[in-house]
Amino acid sequence: MLTKADFQRAIRDSVAAYPAIAPLYQAGDPRITQHLDAMATMLAMLSAQVDTAQAEPFEKTRDATVLADAAMRGIVRKGQAARVRVRAVNTGAATFTVESGRTLLDSSGRPWRIETPAAVPAGGEATFEASQARSSAIQHTVNGNEPFYAIEVPPSDDDAYLCAIAVSDGDGSYEYRDRYVNTAAGERVFHVEADDQQRVYVRFGLDGAVGVQPRNGTQITLTVFYTSGDVSLDYGSPFSFEYLGSPAESAVELRMDALLVAGQNPMPMAVLRDFARYPSVYDNNAVFLGEFDFLVRRNFPTLQFLSVWNESAEEQARGPSFDNINALFVACLSADGKEATLSESDANTPVAPMVIADADLTGTQRAIKAAILASDDSYRVRFFTPVRSQIRMSVSARVSTSYVASDVSQKIAEALLAEFGPASAASRRGRQRPLYQRVYALLRQKVAALSDGAADLTVSIVEPASLLARPEMWRYLDADSLSVSVETANIVTPSWGG
Repeated sequence: MLTKADFQRAIRDSVAAYPAIAPLYQAGDPRITQHLDAMATMLAMLSAQVDTAQAEPFEKTRDATVLADAAMRGIVRKGQAARVRVRAVNTGAATFTVESGRTLLDSSGRPWRIETPAAVPAGGEATFEASQARSSAIQHTVNGNEPFYAIEVPPSDDDAYLCAIAVSDGDGSYEYRDRYVNTAAGERVFHVEADDQQRVYVRFGLDGAVGVQPRNGTQITLTVFYTSGDVSLDYGSPFSFEYLGSPAESAVELRMDALLVAGQNPMPMAVLRDFARYPSVYDNNAVFLGEFDFLVRRNFPTLQFLSVWNESAEEQARGPSFDNINALFVACLSADGKEATLSESDANTPVAPMVIADADLTGTQRAIKAAILASDDSYRVRFFTPVRSQIRMSVSARVSTSYVASDVSQKIAEALLAEFGPASAASRRGRQRPLYQRVYALLRQKVAALSDGAADLTVSIVEPASLLARPEMWRYLDADSLSVSVETANIVTPSWGG
């Protein structure tokens, strides 16, 4: 890169060829030097611009280049709505029904959309789920029968972020299909993309090639969802209905019960610069190395339990069969628990799972099947009922009399249930097998009374006769299958002075 000094040196070397202005230049006459310095400055700025542009395809130091690269790769910056479980307490004299789609307000005035309905009995309580998002319906009339017709999505008029889009017309809803992957001509699909200015568009297809091309005059409705992104709520934070539809609603108290999904803001520019470098991170269509389990978990993050396995794992569990050829097997339980499950009370007496017919699939199971087939429609997807199997574990501990036995027992149970309980990450993937070394290390780390050098600890885990875990097994530790006994003893610690 040439600097201003380089250009000034070139000017100084050329002044000798002009005897009329050389003395004035040597004397520093501003009538001569001002415009020469200005030209040197502008040329130095241009040189820096050219030098940066040469390295820009590799370094991506400019925000405009980062946004253009993200647009080329199909990355749309969007927020993720937080999802919480709300506990409703009905102090009225009649059962109150919480309807999905209604709007709640938190203590900061942010809107929350009820996602799951619930019936709250009189004098009782119930829980339902809500997401921090508001919707805006946009009516658009197609003007011109153009291939890959695009509709711009307006930005939010406040500080909210775009998080989801639904498209429909007079004939029904359109399905989202990322970059038209596995899309045939005539399918009612749409694609979402952004340009280098981060303006978001909904794009349709091309007649006879891919998707459908909307006709001139068609009325299209865009339902756009906006969210505040990363919001923080404390346990027990109050909620209220946006509008009271009946007097019975004033007798219902709403409190936050649990955070299910944390909200996220759109990624900043520094993260987007690196994010675009790795296609496996943002390409939602590719199923790398047959990881359909990851595909389903990414699209259905609130599942209580999920196990996806292939023909090889199925034949290891139940032997070969012609029905297993080119098939994927799924056992799942959604957040509302509507799917059928079986229980295995004795690990040495296996309970065979039931095959679920297509006609008996729940809405969540149908959505999972559609997601798998949209990624690779060459597989036959079969669903099994999950089989619950509680892990039997007993813990005996002896601690100093300076600790309260009941408190230590409660902390031991909380640590083990958090690590191996039904809501733990390992349990939701199924087939977990607690190791003794992990249990001992966990208890000494989480329970201060057991880290005392004079404390003692004994753990016993009932292992099944067959260590070959079946893929549909949902093994977890439950409060009923965990036995904890703690005794205190006078443990004298050597010390100075007594």
